[in-house]
Amino acid sequence: MYTRRGRHSGVEKRGRLLAAVATVVVVAVLLPSIGGGTQVHARPAPTLTSLGAPASGGRTIPVGSYPFGITFDPVNGYLYVTNFGSNNISVIDATTNRVVSTIPMPYGIGPIVADTQTGVVYTGDAVSTVYGINSSTDRIEWRISLVNAGCPYGCAPDPQTYDAANGDIYVTDTGNNNVSVIHGSTAAMWMPVGSGPNGAAYDSANGDIYISNEGSCLSCMNLTVINGSANRVVGQVSGSGGGPGVAYDGSNGEIFVCENGDQPGFANAVTVVNGATNQVVASIPISTACQAAVYDPVNDYVYITDRSAPGGRDQSNVTLVDPAANRIVLTLPAQLGPTGIAFDSANHKVYVADSDTNNITILPQIYRLTIDETGLPNGTNWSVTAEGTTFFSTTPSITFPEPNGTVNYTIGDVAGRPALPSSGSVIMAGGPKELNVTFSNSTSPGSSSSFLGFPGTTGYYLLGGFVVALVAAAVVVVVLTRRKRRAKPSPITPPPDGATDKAR
Repeated sequence: MYTRRGRHSGVEKRGRLLAAVATVVVVAVLLPSIGGGTQVHARPAPTLTSLGAPASGGRTIPVGSYPFGITFDPVNGYLYVTNFGSNNISVIDATTNRVVSTIPMPYGIGPIVADTQTGVVYTGDAVSTVYGINSSTDRIEWRISLVNAGCPYGCAPDPQTYDAANGDIYVTDTGNNNVSVIHGSTAAMWMPVGSGPNGAAYDSANGDIYISNEGSCLSCMNLTVINGSANRVVGQVSGSGGGPGVAYDGSNGEIFVCENGDQPGFANAVTVVNGATNQVVASIPISTACQAAVYDPVNDYVYITDRSAPGGRDQSNVTLVDPAANRIVLTLPAQLGPTGIAFDSANHKVYVADSDTNNITILPQIYRLTIDETGLPNGTNWSVTAEGTTFFSTTPSITFPEPNGTVNYTIGDVAGRPALPSSGSVIMAGGPKELNVTFSNSTSPGSSSSFLGFPGTTGYYLLGGFVVALVAAAVVVVVLTRRKRRAKPSPITPPPDGATDKAR
């Protein structure tokens, strides 16, 4: 016979059991959603966080005293280095990386440039003469006076760039703010430009020559634009800074100018100018004062020699700028006092004249490692870390400059969207590499997709958990009810009539 207390005790036990089952089921269902794709991660700003350790330096080639300028002559495959301190030119075979000749020169030689069609190499002295060197004999063939071509009293002429379309050499006359034009062995003409011209580059897309005016004041720093067909000044690019390092990027038609910030009040930056519009499109801060710049068309990077820090302290680095992102991406070690720089189009190497150590540094070859993503909404900020360097981007691609060897990478978390693969390694072996990563299609925070007021799939998880809990509770009730019926005692049947009397 069951008492009231016993029946209430059974109900309480069943209630506690049902509650426990429901709790376990709901917790089991909610745990994946709590630890899964609904976490909110703060997205960092799209900027460079670390340059990491610089790649190891390359080999060196001893040359003369205080090497200043360097150029590659594609006609004979040689490098020509002006040694300002020893008044000579070192000729290097770029195939063997050995000095094969030394050319005596007058005092004051600095920048040097090659006519890539004839192979003649041009450099200037400290007064008013430019010298044409025959690359077949490695001897001075022409002495070109600029007295009647913009340099009547001496101007320390510096040959800066060659125009492949008209065959002219453009010479900056730093002492009197002119540019002289040499064609072959003749001083053809001259024209006034800005204050303190000290660098130049030829734009093969529009045929213009850009003269960097270092100036004596902040407002004087600009670019003078010369039309190469007419050899006349056609404009100025203001706000472009001014410095001796100028390079033209043939892949996007932009001109990169590095400022020489040794002087008080001058900023250090790399200014980017669009050659089609002659407008400044970017200014990239740099911590050092530069001396020269060159564009590598193989890896699409601009190399800048870090000559000195503000105050004049000599440096020993080369900075790489990525024109695709307009940001500094790598710092390579060189010897002390990097000055001139040249790209060897035959063996795809970059050479640096290290003035303080009387060496030429052969930089390690750098290639592009590109990681492409799919699965993220347009404009999503994502990141990749490779060998200690982290880059962010809101575009589908992130690129790293890497030397040969193994590169380890990690894909940064993006809220609600794990990447596959999330990490790994790749071997760089003499060329660029491209990797693809895919982000899952789980809903990211802030999406309009929701159910029961919860973001993403959390509402569906909750609904499923409650349904499972109710089904489990129903099963438990049925089982307990059946057990109760089996345990209930049978009713007592009275004995037949007379049985008692008979028993007695």
